[in-house]
Amino acid sequence: MNEIFVFNIAKLAVKSIINVGSAYPKPGLITPLDNNALNGTDFETFIDGAMSLFQCFVNCASIGADTESMKPVDVLTMLKSTAKIGVNDSLRATRGKISMKGNVFCLGLLCAAAARLIVQKRFLTPPALALTASSFVNGILERELWNLDYNMEGKILSEGEKVYISYGIEGIRGEAEKGFKLTLKAVESLRKLTATQGQLSLREKLIQTLIAVMAENQDTRIAAHGGIGELMRIQRESQKISDLGCMLTTKGIDKLFEFDKNLRSKCLAPDGSAIILTSALLIRELGNLKLTRSGYDEE
Repeated sequence: MNEIFVFNIAKLAVKSIINVGSAYPKPGLITPLDNNALNGTDFETFIDGAMSLFQCFVNCASIGADTESMKPVDVLTMLKSTAKIGVNDSLRATRGKISMKGNVFCLGLLCAAAARLIVQKRFLTPPALALTASSFVNGILERELWNLDYNMEGKILSEGEKVYISYGIEGIRGEAEKGFKLTLKAVESLRKLTATQGQLSLREKLIQTLIAVMAENQDTRIAAHGGIGELMRIQRESQKISDLGCMLTTKGIDKLFEFDKNLRSKCLAPDGSAIILTSALLIRELGNLKLTRSGYDEE
């Protein structure tokens, strides 16, 4: 596969992370104006983490291209190896502050999916990208979550695993294996906003879509640090803001800033929803790649 195309896939993945990180106001999340409410990570450190993932995404795209004849589930072992390196790279770049693990998982799958689809001479439509990425993790819930319990000898449980045991929330693994359903809703939201609300900037479209995602998403980070009751409250508040128009009305914007202040006071950050939004933005951007003499480039 043309190396320039692989680089362009990775560039769009990093670009999507940075664009979502740059959008504001995001309740509890990193923006150029606010640190992450949960861990205090600042925007500059976030950018360092995002930039460190470029090589990881290049590798994921290369794996997707080079394993076109392999069964999708067999590709996951290779993707996990490069993802582990990517997580370590982000930890090194951010001096141990953030791992970018969720973005590495979801965006890595999508980078591999995009490359595989191109090798198969198929279009990079949102459903094709989502289903191809999902095929790589077929069975991951059964393998990694279904048999977990707190008494497993020698097993150090991750935050997401503890949330699954306590509440049955499947998190990003479930989103991926079940076809990125909420992510695809976010892709459609961005499409509709572009078609009907031309006055909105990308920043405003991203916030509008993020709040819609938060209204539905069972965010493991919120559940881990606020409990199931706080998660349900945040879903309800997000829906109220969407009903008020969010970025389209003064009342919606005022309520959004109030919501942001509330989450920061409780040290809660819906990082899982931000990852879904980032994945949606990448899917949209990948669909805009066009074949040129040098490979596939942005429109």
